[in-house]
Amino acid sequence: MLIISWFVINRSFTKYTILAVLLTYFFMSIVPVKTIVTDPILASIVGGVLHGASVGITLNSDFSTGGLDIIGILVRKKSGRSIGSIFIIFNCCIQFIAGFLYGWQYAFYSALAVFISGKTVDFVNTKQKKVQIMLVTEHSEELIPMLQHLLKRGITIVNNVEGGFLKEEKKILFIVASQKEVNYLNQLVKNVDEHAFMSISPGVVTNTNFYEW
Repeated sequence: MLIISWFVINRSFTKYTILAVLLTYFFMSIVPVKTIVTDPILASIVGGVLHGASVGITLNSDFSTGGLDIIGILVRKKSGRSIGSIFIIFNCCIQFIAGFLYGWQYAFYSALAVFISGKTVDFVNTKQKKVQIMLVTEHSEELIPMLQHLLKRGITIVNNVEGGFLKEEKKILFIVASQKEVNYLNQLVKNVDEHAFMSISPGVVTNTNFYEW
């Protein structure tokens, strides 16, 4: 998986993933195992949330915990599905095989943990959430090349719009970006045009997958 990641995804991503895998091995070997809860359903819920949050944080920070994370990213590049849903599908298939071989009781507990983990990954990983940004500005000539260079995003331009109060001529820029990029984009815009108006619409669905690593 790491070799595939090195050549297909990103070398920086792979280096940090290797570091994360080594640190995981190290801390799992030194941290003592202590039973906190004995109820398997409660353990599935807590374990699923903690695991999903940790995976979501790593993916949001441009690396992973290795293994299935890398498969999830590769499948997402082709399908556009959320990484959490890909995790759920892959892991539930594994749990079905485990249940058939070793018994269904613990397989169902594991499937519950997998489902909660996948949903938590999608909640935490804001990098894969798309938003549409409507930007009204008088400084489009400066903003457009800068945003295209730094964000690597396409921009749709609406010319000859007029401000309702001062009647000044402006342009509207439409950009689809990730939720993680919003604060960065807002800061870039304010550096050029502190009076620009920006409206953000979440939950955007596109017919192409712009998600990059």
